[in-house]
This record gives sequence, C-alpha cells and structure tokens, in this order.
Amino acid sequence: MGRKPDKRVYVRRNRARRRIQRRRLWAPLTSRKTNALQEANLRLLRELSHELLSHS
Repeated sequence: MGRKPDKRVYVRRNRARRRIQRRRLWAPLTSRKTNALQEANLRLLRELSHELLSHS
C-alpha cells in the first residue's frame, strides 16, 4: 500500500491552483480595460487627423 503524500504536496498544489485562478480572474478584466483605452485612443487620433485634413 502506497504511503499518503506529505502535506507539502497539497500545499504546493493549492498554491499553484490559487495562482492560476487569480490569473484567470484578472486576465479578462484588464484586457477589456486596455482594449477600451486603445479604442478611445484610436478614435481620438482619427478625429484629430480628420480635423487637420479638413483645415488644410
């Protein structure tokens, strides 16, 4: 009969799982935020270039 693994094994596994879950939790939120920021920047650039072209 195999020996029950040391408690450290469980601790290590839990730590890894927690890290992955944390990453999963934040990834969509942050990427959405940066995407919105990029969109706003592109819109602003488009407006500014349009203004410059129409004035010249």
